[in-house]
Amino acid sequence: MENLSTTITIDELQDLIENAVYKATSSLDIGDYKLITENELSKRLNISKVTLHKYRKNGTIPFSTVGRNIRYDYQEVLKSMENKK
Repeated sequence: MENLSTTITIDELQDLIENAVYKATSSLDIGDYKLITENELSKRLNISKVTLHKYRKNGTIPFSTVGRNIRYDYQEVLKSMENKK
């Protein structure tokens, strides 16, 4: 087997690590549910994290706590937002 070496910058290495961590932590499959992070939900809904927090606090959208992390079932969030209209 032949060894291969390559050189990357510190910024490239940091990007690789950040992308890997994001992919590993951005969603979580539990049974039939796919839970997503606050960042992912705010991007999908095109709303700020502050607005998302307000929706969560006043019960507009459902959420789950996984350990110390808050996760959202995207389909359930869409249903609850449609019902509030």
